[in-house]
Amino acid sequence: MKKFACLFISVILMISACTKKEEMLTGEQGGKLVIGTTDLPAVISPLAPSMFGSNDILDLLFMHLHRIDPETGKMKPELASSWEFSEDLTSITYYLRTDVTWWDGEPVTAADVYFTYEKMNDPKTNYSNIASLRFIENVEIVGPYAIRFTFNKIYADLLTDSDIMAVPKHIFEKAGADFGTKTIVGNGPYKIKEWIPGSGLILIYNDAYYRGRPPLDEIYITYYADINKMMKDFSAGDLDLVFNITPARAKELANNKNIKVDTKPGNTFTYIGWNFNNQHLKNKEIRKALTMAIDTKQILKEVFAGMGAISLGPLPPSSWGYNEGVEPIKHNPPEAKKILEKLGFEDRNRNKILDIDRKDFTLNIITNVENAERVKILELVAQDLKALGIRVNARTLDTRSFIEAIVKRDFDGFIMGWSVGEKIDPTVYWYSDPAKGRFNFVGYKNTVVDSLIDLGVAMLNRKKAEEIWNEFQRVVYEDIPYTFLIVANDISASYKRVKGADQGFVLASAYTYWIPEAERRVAIASLPPAVDTSTTPTEKPAEPKAEVSSEKPPEIVAPEKLLEAAAKRDTAAMSTTSPDTGAGTPPITPPEPPKPSIVTRVTITKRVQPRYPEAAKAVGAAGTINVRVVVGTDGKVKSATILSSFGNPACEAEALAAAKKCEFKPATKDGVPFEQKITIPFKFKQ
Repeated sequence: MKKFACLFISVILMISACTKKEEMLTGEQGGKLVIGTTDLPAVISPLAPSMFGSNDILDLLFMHLHRIDPETGKMKPELASSWEFSEDLTSITYYLRTDVTWWDGEPVTAADVYFTYEKMNDPKTNYSNIASLRFIENVEIVGPYAIRFTFNKIYADLLTDSDIMAVPKHIFEKAGADFGTKTIVGNGPYKIKEWIPGSGLILIYNDAYYRGRPPLDEIYITYYADINKMMKDFSAGDLDLVFNITPARAKELANNKNIKVDTKPGNTFTYIGWNFNNQHLKNKEIRKALTMAIDTKQILKEVFAGMGAISLGPLPPSSWGYNEGVEPIKHNPPEAKKILEKLGFEDRNRNKILDIDRKDFTLNIITNVENAERVKILELVAQDLKALGIRVNARTLDTRSFIEAIVKRDFDGFIMGWSVGEKIDPTVYWYSDPAKGRFNFVGYKNTVVDSLIDLGVAMLNRKKAEEIWNEFQRVVYEDIPYTFLIVANDISASYKRVKGADQGFVLASAYTYWIPEAERRVAIASLPPAVDTSTTPTEKPAEPKAEVSSEKPPEIVAPEKLLEAAAKRDTAAMSTTSPDTGAGTPPITPPEPPKPSIVTRVTITKRVQPRYPEAAKAVGAAGTINVRVVVGTDGKVKSATILSSFGNPACEAEALAAAKKCEFKPATKDGVPFEQKITIPFKFKQ
């Protein structure tokens, strides 16, 4: 085995992102794809992402620094060809591709990324995801195609939070507030040919895209405020692909041999939140009885046509932190009644309602009237609780009134849903401290849960973070602050002529779809007004623009989306630092390194290679474990901790043991030895 001693004596030890060469796009070129959706953005700009989830269109027009591969679930480079962490893991340097251009032919550089970051932090921008930037301490350009992000803490989502989707500096400086409305210039696989707000969007392929020309000539995206109209057009064959359809509609389409219904696990759990200000609902046993009385299987069947899963806590099955081992609370009305009877509830006045202290057990449960599924859930819940002997005053409120009611805690129970993304941070929903748990509307307090949240958010090791979130889910579920109901599937449908969607249909991936020549449509119906024919699919516009009226189309919203949007904005105030971008243009050359005559870093004198455990070999466990060691003034290792790992405990133990046996020439400053931390990567491979 080769020795790796030379790898550990560099001034800054880096952890590099290594990937294989990017695959070019495949599929028959030509044709048009017509998409119907009920998700409508008002502005098309990375600096103004919709607060309500309709951002997939941005992935067709702009590039991320990196993206999640839908097939493997791993991070892959996009605008950044690679990246590397500093030794102490507090900074990331991104190296951008040099072959990416904006639609007008200008190169995409680090200056564009830096400019975008500055604009995101500008209060005038009112960037809705500003909270994701709160731990970024500094951003600096270190080369024309290199940019470094420095954080004030180490945590699991450094890559996610520094994933800037850039805008073109030279275009934005001219367009200003019109960028995203009257002027849109990106660098993604498709360009805008025409945009009619409130009606539709027509995209044309970008032949300069770094992965090659996308297959489809054009993509027509038609927006619908009325799902019934969308489904009518789809059934008539005027649409190739539809998103956000209901389970009932999906069931109707299932028997059509020409249509493929795509249903995949969703990321939103629907629940009933119980108000802890209610003297009865403070009692966990009463909340357990209510939960046992509610038939979630019936809700899944009748409301969602079986397309979903029973919710087992504050993480959905689609989440990487989900705990499959949580024991569900079983539907058992007789046992629920016994629990209440033991607590003194009894129908003393023979009105079929349980009472205690001469008061009937009555619950006021609310939901928003715009959501037909939740209205139906409320109806079924009321029936189940009535059968238990509880009177339910069911109220359906408009979104604004519903939000006001839950903020004022004018309810005993409310039906809503929360979404969980790739980044898990449930602080605002579950934290006991009202300053942090701003959406903890039920008043749930558990210091164990607080500690688990603090640990999980800050955990760098994904495997250990998963264990923490597993425990978080279990504790919350067993405490029953909510009655967790259903995690509905995300459902779309397409005609089988649409190819290239092996991982399911997602608007953000439409640039990979294609249609065989023999199955392409001849004409397109039910589309926005005719586009300007002076620009054909093979011509390059001088500067792609979308001319629009000053009136913005309304967005389809839900109460939880409005609340989540407010959380994103307000969390920015919790930032511990305010990035100082300074005045003028940032430097474009790296700073000079410290002079060797003043400071010398530790150098390894004895390298110990860890043993590869047979148990790890047997299960094919392989990867790199990074161990942080503190080297004392005598060159001996004083302590060792694991910074990142692929999750195999046996390999972690061997890596720690090997690190502790390594010996070094200590670091010096002006000739005087001092303690210093360095990171040693140990590779385990078959």
